[in-house]
Amino acid sequence: MLEEIRRSPHAVLRALSGFCLVVALCVVFFYRLPEPPLPALLRITESAGHVARHLEVPIVSYGQRSRELRDLRVDFIGAVHLGEKEYYRELAERFKDYDSVLFELVSDGKNLPGPASERRDSILGSFQRAFAGLLGLSFQLDEIDYQAKNFVHADLSPQRLKKAMDQRGESVLQLLVKIVVLSRDPEFVRALKEKGFDQGGLEDINPLLIILRGPTADERLKIKRFMANGLVGSEIALKLLEGEKGTALITDRNKEVVSVLKSEIDAGKRKIAIFYGVGHLPDMHRQLKEGLELSITKVEWLQAWRM
Repeated sequence: MLEEIRRSPHAVLRALSGFCLVVALCVVFFYRLPEPPLPALLRITESAGHVARHLEVPIVSYGQRSRELRDLRVDFIGAVHLGEKEYYRELAERFKDYDSVLFELVSDGKNLPGPASERRDSILGSFQRAFAGLLGLSFQLDEIDYQAKNFVHADLSPQRLKKAMDQRGESVLQLLVKIVVLSRDPEFVRALKEKGFDQGGLEDINPLLIILRGPTADERLKIKRFMANGLVGSEIALKLLEGEKGTALITDRNKEVVSVLKSEIDAGKRKIAIFYGVGHLPDMHRQLKEGLELSITKVEWLQAWRM
């Protein structure tokens, strides 16, 4: 044996390398690798000097180990409703690669926004568009083509959402009261400050001047950073508002997504995106694991805001 090793050391090394490769493949096949943890809803990247640079949104990829659905890939693509034009262009390119893009929009699924759609804003839509202008950002409904062939409506209609809220004893007024009460909770305020959400960042901002002349570049930057920290801190508020029983605005709408997702899978679709507000992610993660036995395979981040 020693003589064979002495005569042909390279052949032995090749054999050992092949053996190690077989062992590694067996380990991967027979043992489940640790699942990556669920990421934060949003994050802010910082330079070495702790100056905020980007607000980033996660893309969470899911897969299933069953033989029948081993080729299935489901990507939760977190949405922020205001963002840079580059962020929406990046999303538009990514959407082309999916068999189906399940999207969020409380509607009957008809007269969807598209490139040539006439804008008939609701009060909320008008406010969001005006706020986007203040921040120098774009509004999601102006940038995303919801009429694309692979886009699939996966949300409740206004009537079904109201019915779900009634069944839970919820109302818009009740949720607003919860938010007001929560905003005055000292523990909640402290938690937000730990996330960087502090009104001190706006102490030099004069709202009246901004309304009259619009924001300067420096004022816009301060407001964007303030709002970005608030969005990162909103994860705390969502957890408290949902509680243990969930809410119609999150839980019941996510159930609709999972139902549509199952239909798309049954129809043979294997690369599917769920394009939904990032606040839906924690409960969506739970429902995907329980309803379809999906596990996280990868997490990546997209830059939504420059700051």
